[in-house]
Amino acid sequence: MSEFLFTLCMLVASLIAEAQSKTGATVFIGRQEWMTENLDVDHYLDGTPIQEAKTAAEWKACNQNKIGCYCNYNNETCYGSMYGKLYNWWAVRKGIAPHCWRIPSKTDFDRLVAYEGATLAGKNLKAKHSWSNDWNGNNMSGFAGLASGCRNASGTFSFVGKEAFWWTCDARKTAYDRGTGLSFFINSDDKFDYAITEDLGYSVRCMRDKGEPPPNPCP
Repeated sequence: MSEFLFTLCMLVASLIAEAQSKTGATVFIGRQEWMTENLDVDHYLDGTPIQEAKTAAEWKACNQNKIGCYCNYNNETCYGSMYGKLYNWWAVRKGIAPHCWRIPSKTDFDRLVAYEGATLAGKNLKAKHSWSNDWNGNNMSGFAGLASGCRNASGTFSFVGKEAFWWTCDARKTAYDRGTGLSFFINSDDKFDYAITEDLGYSVRCMRDKGEPPPNPCP
């Protein structure tokens, strides 16, 4: 690992720890409660291990065979500590949200954007660090969205420091549906949007509604 990457990792880890000490592990935005970190689990809800795909060949094979998998950005554990893991759609479909939490839908993200002032949402949802070229947000929401990038269908990595992507629980429903999911993303221009994608690795951020009855069992 380069000296620059090590220094960056230590700085971001320190900032995350400082933010958590002040805001806790979750934040209420409107009637929604969101985790303030991306998911970093390597087991499904039922306890089954999620397959780790380190090489490009492993990543493509998992997607071709509709097998859930995860990775750290650039296969660096330091990135995983900062940004959480990147998951393919098949892992999301199988169930990776912890008890009492769920993968947000497009409607959930629409509400989040509305709570944060629509056109201002991108800026308000982004963290005050991790974004390159002075694209940091103000994190007025407490959501602390990091520029965690993604893994491409080819198995390469892109956009760390520039864009953030999160899976929704919504699947594409067309005649050509191959099980691909809908993602919510924020880019460097403080804009937010949705994209129908396939075979990609995105972050996951879990949430629940205020007053929502918890599933059982719920620790």
